[in-house]
Amino acid sequence: MTHVARVEPITHKRGDKLFISGWRVVDVTVPDAPQELSQHENEPQAIEAARNFEAKTAQELDSSPDDTQDYDASDPQAGKRFSR
Repeated sequence: MTHVARVEPITHKRGDKLFISGWRVVDVTVPDAPQELSQHENEPQAIEAARNFEAKTAQELDSSPDDTQDYDASDPQAGKRFSR
């Protein structure tokens, strides 16, 4: 089964300010039971880890293809399905 990962900030509140101290990758395949997979110093590292995790699990048996992930953002029609 293909797993779904989410990248979210690690935040700390001081007074009325919110500080981001890092980024975490969370497995949200089961929405009611998210599991933290890793923590990173910056967002690009966390995004790469999330993509690697999803790509790795996409190779497992019974995984359905994900045709909208990591599409070319410069193509305005990418990731969209059109029915005729």
